[in-house]
Amino acid sequence: MLDAWAGLDEAEVPSLTPDAISGKLKRGLPVMRNETIVIPPRYEEIVLLLCTALAEGGAGDSARHIGDAILRRELDAASLINVSLARNQAAVRTSALHMGFSPDLVWLIGELASAPLAHYLQHLVLGSDPRTGTGTGVRPQYWDRGYCPFCGSWPVLIELHGEERTLRCSYCALGWSLGSRRCIYCGNAGDDFVSAALDVAQPQQRVELCGACGGYTKVIQVAEPAPFPLLAIDDLATMHLDRGAMERGYRRPELFDLDTIEPRKSC
Repeated sequence: MLDAWAGLDEAEVPSLTPDAISGKLKRGLPVMRNETIVIPPRYEEIVLLLCTALAEGGAGDSARHIGDAILRRELDAASLINVSLARNQAAVRTSALHMGFSPDLVWLIGELASAPLAHYLQHLVLGSDPRTGTGTGVRPQYWDRGYCPFCGSWPVLIELHGEERTLRCSYCALGWSLGSRRCIYCGNAGDDFVSAALDVAQPQQRVELCGACGGYTKVIQVAEPAPFPLLAIDDLATMHLDRGAMERGYRRPELFDLDTIEPRKSC
């Protein structure tokens, strides 16, 4: 991710006015839905480095074969990044299966390579440049939904700071809040939506379990919001909550189908 961060000064930011952003959010559309992103040239190198790292970390020949396909131009790295930014899992799955690759591994490579770019664009469009402090300064409004108002991903967890509950995007790391406490996936707030500490010795780490849709969300108490690179560490450090929820039959659903609001343009 540090290598990916180094190439972000070559990224081109979509031209979005505050009115255009507000219009999308009012319709339930994430800001980046159907926006064209110009991928920095060095991102092919980043994808190849990730393939090598994953191969050495346990993915073995599966990751090496994907890297070889990129080198032979059978798999286009920029297209993979664009599809990842568009959160189009179906396109990745179809392409990977056609080429004989693991869809989950191809999706992971695209996600790891593009997440720093998504985070950077999120700051530029909705907040400020993490490096210069300049930007539009526009913050999400008219948003009371469980998926990210910038990219459309589900939150990786909810940070609890005092009475403040902040959903943190699993992809671009944006933080936002809901108007009420309820299931982030289906909106259920009934008696079958419960919060539980799976380990009585760690009451500051909980899961919210929904009996209506079967989804779960991790909730952890924090002193302050985790910065982008460390959010993934918090996720890994609380994997016992994932295991506990899944052992009880709960799951994290697929990405929200934004085609129900606005059809996806071709990536």
